[in-house]
Amino acid sequence: MQNDQLDHQVWKRIQQIWQSLPGIGYRKLAVKLAANGKKVLRILKQYRQPVLIRVNPKPVLIRRIPNLLKLITKALTKHPDKLKRGNWILRDGKNKYRKIIEPTRPYQLWAGDWKELKLPLLGVTLYIFVIIDCYTRKLMGWELSIVKDSQAAVRASQKAIETARKDPLFDSKRLLMHTDQGSAYLGDDYILYWKMVGAKLSTADRGKPTQNPYIEAFFSILARFWLKYHELLTVNDARQSLTNFFKLYNRQWPHSGIHFKTPNQMLEEYRRISKLQNSCPKIGA
Repeated sequence: MQNDQLDHQVWKRIQQIWQSLPGIGYRKLAVKLAANGKKVLRILKQYRQPVLIRVNPKPVLIRRIPNLLKLITKALTKHPDKLKRGNWILRDGKNKYRKIIEPTRPYQLWAGDWKELKLPLLGVTLYIFVIIDCYTRKLMGWELSIVKDSQAAVRASQKAIETARKDPLFDSKRLLMHTDQGSAYLGDDYILYWKMVGAKLSTADRGKPTQNPYIEAFFSILARFWLKYHELLTVNDARQSLTNFFKLYNRQWPHSGIHFKTPNQMLEEYRRISKLQNSCPKIGA
């Protein structure tokens, strides 16, 4: 009891010292108190309240657009009998560590993204927005912008839809539009446009470019086989060069992923097979 009273008196003296020298450690306190350092440390542990560090919780990000591709993949992996419907192909990803779905027809799955294009002479950065069809690998629409915003994404989308509507195979209600979660693809005007079109929107998880492999492969082709060999000095140079490449790409660029066919050839082959299937009489008809 007496020891407790003595300890409490020492604690009061420590508090008085801290008023003029706040926060000094037990060694300096021991010198000022002419006391044993271990005793001062023991009293500090006994009387001093632990400092509570207020940790600001991470803000909960509300996801505006779900990852429909991921949800479909999980559903098909869990219920493989659904693959009999023929809507999707399910295969193993690289090293078989995950499953990947592939479309089975044109205008089923589109992928969109943007890429920086620097013009060193002008000190300007441009942004190339593109949309491709994942079944045929065909470039559907693109936009070159000096601003990375949702309006540029909408303009690329409008061009893609304008092109697709010329094809009787296109049905916007059966289309899934997949991008990342960049700010350009989360703007109200972008979401509203696709809602008016009637297509479903999907976004990859943040920091997961592997969830949008078709568009990453497209930009790799653009960078390695075109931009690398063309010097672009002005915005007009960039626009004309990209226009030339995109025309060439759809007509002449063979893809190993579609048996070395070009995007246009892949689309025509599907159109030809569809006509044959529709023309064949059904058994029991």
